[in-house]
Amino acid sequence: MARHLRTIIVLLLLAATAAAFVVTEQLKLEPDPIARPRITPTFSPTCRCETQTARIAFRLRQADRLTLTIHDENGQVVRTLLRSSSFGRGNHTFGWDGRNERGEVVPEGAYQPRIELDKLDRAIEFPREIRVDTTPASVEITRLRPRVISPDGDGRADAVTIRYRASEPVNGLLFVNGRREIKTALRRSGSIVWSPEGRRRGPYRLSVASLDEAGNRSRPTGPFDVRIRYVDIAAELIRARPRAGFSVRVSTDARRYSWRLGRRSGSARVRILRLRAPAAPGRYALVVEVSGRRDAAVVVVRRG
Repeated sequence: MARHLRTIIVLLLLAATAAAFVVTEQLKLEPDPIARPRITPTFSPTCRCETQTARIAFRLRQADRLTLTIHDENGQVVRTLLRSSSFGRGNHTFGWDGRNERGEVVPEGAYQPRIELDKLDRAIEFPREIRVDTTPASVEITRLRPRVISPDGDGRADAVTIRYRASEPVNGLLFVNGRREIKTALRRSGSIVWSPEGRRRGPYRLSVASLDEAGNRSRPTGPFDVRIRYVDIAAELIRARPRAGFSVRVSTDARRYSWRLGRRSGSARVRILRLRAPAAPGRYALVVEVSGRRDAAVVVVRRG
């Protein structure tokens, strides 16, 4: 009798194990009630930018009543976004502004969104955390040159190259006279190339800021003074006696430039242009030119 009883117990245990195995395998085959989750990986609730709210999006396979909460690293609920709210099947998107139940910005760190489904009596943690980051990255300018450029396309001093490195991956932002002109790809270090072809000659003020992945923008570094010149005459007014020689410095990165004084003209390579004043007293225009860009000075010829 005892032997038969042991046999029955063993058979019952085997049957229970088989049933549990079947249920487990059926659960494995059932699709997850939440599909295609899309979670903002990092954001700044204080940036006043497009990324100041974290997005929590997913597809609900069946209609249900949902409770959506945000948990800190200790598992404590810091914010309840939904409480037993009904939603139909389909795509749904919710936002978290990075604040707790009292409306205060939460500390920096990682937070876990969790959703509870009433009908299925299940709680699901999303596979990705949300990181709150409110501190801008620090940026260091390691090189900026040249400070004088001539963006005329001749391959000589056409652009300013600014090299930088940051404390984390950032978009490098270049501001010219206070206006943003360039935004680089997200990286920890890189370079910004400013090649303002067609700009007027003169001084420009450049500054660099950073934009991190969360949306925090750093304060600009600089400004740095950069000058555009194509060809410049160092003096605006030159005094000379009739037929007397005079010299003036010409600044350009071109290999050759043309000049014109009164009825005479020519070309030169040297940076110190030496000419002879006209014989008749008067005021004459000295014009130097490179690829259609020119500068002028006044030559005043007087006797005695």
